[in-house]
Amino acid sequence: MTSTAAAYYPRSFMARIIFMWLFVILVYFFLHHGMVSQWEAPVLKSPLSDNSFWLLHILNIPQWLSRHYWAALGFDMLLTTACLICIFVPDQRWFTGITVVGVWVLYMGYCTAAGKHYAQIGYLLPPLAFLALSPKKFTLSWQLVRYWVCFLYVSAGLFKLYYGGFSAPDHMSRILAATNADWLPYHADGVQAPVIRYLIEHPGAAQWLFRLATLADLSLLLGFFTRRRDGWLAGILVLFHTANFFLLHISFMEQSLIFAPLLPWARWAAYFQSIKGND
Repeated sequence: MTSTAAAYYPRSFMARIIFMWLFVILVYFFLHHGMVSQWEAPVLKSPLSDNSFWLLHILNIPQWLSRHYWAALGFDMLLTTACLICIFVPDQRWFTGITVVGVWVLYMGYCTAAGKHYAQIGYLLPPLAFLALSPKKFTLSWQLVRYWVCFLYVSAGLFKLYYGGFSAPDHMSRILAATNADWLPYHADGVQAPVIRYLIEHPGAAQWLFRLATLADLSLLLGFFTRRRDGWLAGILVLFHTANFFLLHISFMEQSLIFAPLLPWARWAAYFQSIKGND
């Protein structure tokens, strides 16, 4: 990476898009009763395998918010307002920090309210890069987020290989049967049901889908060596998560922001700048 301005990522342009994207995700949480003020004082169960969750519970933050509705509502309003300010005033760190801390508290509290870790963490990491204001530091931070995305999917693919799911003859069909046991009776006439039933009854076909998913994860290994194929890698991830949604009903709205580091931001910024210059 050279020291010229053209070598750096367009931070202000990206901040507006990323935090607008994050705002849509927060709206999604609200519509699905996932914001802190909508938890309705749940019994919180700390996932004891994660030290960051320990710290949050030692500080009594989720417990306090879940017991005080107006404080929880204030937290939701502060988080949402800070996110909106980041869209309209991108070149600042204060509200970016509030947004970053807020989404992490939201995620940890959401997980502990449900008693499990959720894998949809895509909305947590890209905003971290915007804590850096200088072009050089932001570019380095964004590249680190990109490498983390590649590491996440490659490690998931290696996990599938190491624990034998890739070579098992009926691993995917058993996953489909377990996941859809409560879903199929209520959606028997839908478009998805015949496909899911076919895959459950034909383990060989289902297993090849699992192997394709493993290869999709491992394809992100290419991202460690070049950025020229990032568009292809983003497309592979979209197909991967679309299949998860269709067969396993795993929404990837929260995860969608994880695609951001693979998008052609410099090209898009130059395009919109040319349009603005022609007006």
